[in-house]
Amino acid sequence: MPRLNLPKEKTFVGPALLWKRIIAFIVDLLIVILFVLFPFRKALRNIVPENYSFAETYKLLSNAESTSYTLAVYFAASILMFLYFYMMEARMTQTIGKRLMNIYVTADNEMKKWQILVRNLLFIPIFPFDLLIILDPLFMFFTKTNQRLSEVLSKTNVVEVYSLEQ
Repeated sequence: MPRLNLPKEKTFVGPALLWKRIIAFIVDLLIVILFVLFPFRKALRNIVPENYSFAETYKLLSNAESTSYTLAVYFAASILMFLYFYMMEARMTQTIGKRLMNIYVTADNEMKKWQILVRNLLFIPIFPFDLLIILDPLFMFFTKTNQRLSEVLSKTNVVEVYSLEQ
């Protein structure tokens, strides 16, 4: 086969666009809801029946027995959610949402397990990590590279490949 002397495509790797990151996260949340939280639907339905008023729901959730049941379901679902993000990023440096948006996680060298763990601490439902649910994404809006707080701490970035057209 003859070798073609075509110019190489000029590309560079840079921070992923914020809107791509948001869409990727929404896709991942939908996947988690469908495949992780959906199996818990009966357990969640048992916590508060659909026809309860706000006052009845509040009274029910004030009960120590139902509160411990609710926390157990919440903790199990959070751990499964954490495992989804951890395992996908550990194996492929991408979740399904990131893959659809052509973005991926990178580190200066090969990404280590501790870095992936730190990136996903916001899914751990234990104080103080549960504060990261709010603080972590907000941090993105105050950095030039749209990094979350956990990405700064883990020394990782979400990037994409940009093409330079001539």
